[in-house]
Amino acid sequence: MAGGEVRVLIDLFTQLLAQLGSDARALTGNTHALLQSRQKFQSLFQSVTQMVWLKDTQSRYLACNPRFEAFMGQPESSLLGKTDHDLYPPNHAQRYLALDQACQRATQPLVSEVWASAAGGGGRARLEITKVALRSAGGHVDGVLGIARDVTAVWYASQFEQLRSRILELLAQGAEVAHLLQMLVDGLRLLQPDQACLVTLLATRADQRPILRVAASAGLGADIIQAIDGQAVDAALCPCARAALTGKPVVVTHLGAFRPGLYPPAAPLSQGACWAQPFFDAAGKTLGVLSVYTATPTAPSAAELDLLAQLARLAGLAVERHQVAQQLRANEAAFRALAEHTPEAVLVHRAGTILYVNPAALRLFGASSTSQLLGTATRDRIAPAYLPQQLARMQAITSGIPIEPLVESRFVRLDGSEFDVEVQGTALQYGGAPAIHVSIRDISERKHAQEQLRVAASVFSHALEGIMITAPDGRIMDVNAAFTRITGYSRDEVLGHKPSMLNSGRNTPLFYQQLWQSLVQHGGWSGELWNRRKDGEVYAQMLHISAVHDPHGAVMQYVALFSDITERKAHEKRLDQLAHFDALTGLPNRALHADRLQHAMAQALRRRQKLGVAFVDLDGFKAINDTHGHEAGDHLLITLARRMRLALREADTLSRLGGDEFAAVIVDLAQESDCDPLLQRLLSAASQPVLFGSAVLQVSASVGVAFFPQAQDLTPDQLLRQADNAMYRAKQAGKNRFQLSGFADWVLEPAPE
Repeated sequence: MAGGEVRVLIDLFTQLLAQLGSDARALTGNTHALLQSRQKFQSLFQSVTQMVWLKDTQSRYLACNPRFEAFMGQPESSLLGKTDHDLYPPNHAQRYLALDQACQRATQPLVSEVWASAAGGGGRARLEITKVALRSAGGHVDGVLGIARDVTAVWYASQFEQLRSRILELLAQGAEVAHLLQMLVDGLRLLQPDQACLVTLLATRADQRPILRVAASAGLGADIIQAIDGQAVDAALCPCARAALTGKPVVVTHLGAFRPGLYPPAAPLSQGACWAQPFFDAAGKTLGVLSVYTATPTAPSAAELDLLAQLARLAGLAVERHQVAQQLRANEAAFRALAEHTPEAVLVHRAGTILYVNPAALRLFGASSTSQLLGTATRDRIAPAYLPQQLARMQAITSGIPIEPLVESRFVRLDGSEFDVEVQGTALQYGGAPAIHVSIRDISERKHAQEQLRVAASVFSHALEGIMITAPDGRIMDVNAAFTRITGYSRDEVLGHKPSMLNSGRNTPLFYQQLWQSLVQHGGWSGELWNRRKDGEVYAQMLHISAVHDPHGAVMQYVALFSDITERKAHEKRLDQLAHFDALTGLPNRALHADRLQHAMAQALRRRQKLGVAFVDLDGFKAINDTHGHEAGDHLLITLARRMRLALREADTLSRLGGDEFAAVIVDLAQESDCDPLLQRLLSAASQPVLFGSAVLQVSASVGVAFFPQAQDLTPDQLLRQADNAMYRAKQAGKNRFQLSGFADWVLEPAPE
């Protein structure tokens, strides 16, 4: 409130009191007369836009203006003679009384800013309250004048701007999106303490159905969060899902009437209200929903909806920035993965400074480490005679001007030697900012093919990589010793033939068509393919083919360099085996089990069939280890794993989860009872004795079974945990049996942290 306006009101009241007398006795009588003069007070109160009230020295209300009546929701007649203890809860009343008493002792007006509610509890506002003691001419305190201005909108704007500035600052600093969203809901709850907040993001289930995922919350219980998390958007069951589906704000003033039973009845907010605001990316795609919940049915004000919309825009900005950053990182990671393994030299520079080089570029420029090139100027790697050419190309690429894709140039190695290159430059985003990607191919050999072939005859003969030179029509002109060592064919056996004689049949005709197209268009091709040795063995090779041109640009020949990477591929296969299969039993491990179960669940939904998940725990296995040793235990596990696998059908999957725990995925069930014979066979296989030397090892199994689909949506992990719970009940029931899961085995995921 402006200080001048407050001063005017105080002066007006002081003048009225002065007109009615100056001594204490007269003042008391005149105060009564003042209250009787309704015309003077009504005229004064009607002339101001603030809430104004007058109390006596005992904090009893003497008068108030219509603005104060409107805020309190009561007429002046019902307030007169009452104190705040008659109107408010004790803690609020005591606070107002303390302010009145402090005002009477003060010589200057007291200004405070507080959250205040109407006496009936219906309204709530942030008020800037000025209180001043009204004194007679002799300085005697006759009463307290209160003047209040509603600063709720200003306060909200200030708090929102602080929150907005902080979030934008953290965005600029690259803060995690989870932290930003949590700060946003915490900030909204700070602005509206009686409201709970929730941010849900759009995600996709395994079946491509859009769902909601809770990303941040404040003030919501785990029961409501669990009810919302994972909810299908297209079902539009809750306000959040409906807002995500329609892309429009949704206001539900009474959740209990909106969709009875949507939330757990015991949830504190299940009978309240909710308004949900979707937020979008720059292209208008819905990213998620920001929602507000209240404990009681109510309708939001225009200001509350506007605040929600503004905060939702911040959420959209944070999520979109996060997605863009993820995409940039993914693109850069993919670029690096490709560049690291390509035989072509690649470097990235920005404003003429080298930011990245791949191993081929290190070799090309004669560097032993990246530190010799990173951070140096690109112009240092360009021969002086070609510097204008390359600087002009850099400028054109930066400006988006079309240029000739490939040009011949001349570069400089670290040792100062110059070499001929074919270079291609394109614009790209690197590290989140524009840069230039440069592909470099050394064409010195192409320009001096005949001379270099003669000089390099010894290198050709003793190279570890296989080399094959063909005519433009593909007929083999020459091969080296490494070619013979790798393929088994002698030079005489392949001369005049085409490389198709090595074809293994594993690569499609389209593959070779694209390879040839790359050779024709770009003069080279690199990649992996499968060929066949003379003895019929199929092997993998890394192949790089380059076209050698004459001075007029016509293809003279093709040079293919290849190496046998069969052992590397086998090693990769072994690594994959270790990652997905149990080392002891050879069964799928927990990770592969989860993947196969997820696929089986999706297939069951498509085929409208059932599947069962059996959780198998061996009874008495620990005693085997303790009595006969771990070698005996391992032998028992290997044997029983084989027997249990044979007890199942080919389409079913048996996995070892760890220790003596196994899981079986039993598919293609028309009804749950179809699973019973297989479960009996599993129990029988697990209980058969196993010989280990002279010892006879024998255990049994407890099996818990859960079926899919069920009435509720389940994840693979939840289904397995249902089976696990049922297994424990099988153990408690006496072991060596199976137990079907029931309601008691349902697993509800905890709310995310």
